[in-house]
Amino acid sequence: MTTLTYREAAARVGRSPRAVRYWRARGMVMTWEIREGQKVRVVEETVLLAWWRQRLQNWPPHQYRLRALQAADEAAQDATRPEIEHP
Repeated sequence: MTTLTYREAAARVGRSPRAVRYWRARGMVMTWEIREGQKVRVVEETVLLAWWRQRLQNWPPHQYRLRALQAADEAAQDATRPEIEHP
């Protein structure tokens, strides 16, 4: 069980610490931990990644990228398929 602070969590998913704070305000489960004598708020890495995947699925630019990648893959597969001659 790996726990991450706001900054560590933000770096893990490539977002800002402010975004992680926003997610916490929207319901992401976080707990408290004592690190170097200070009480800090932390999130489990599995919880963070599950939250991130869910948000990413609902993010329109991500959906556009996925569709573009899928179309490019299909075009590449079509280009490599041999042509079948019909008698």
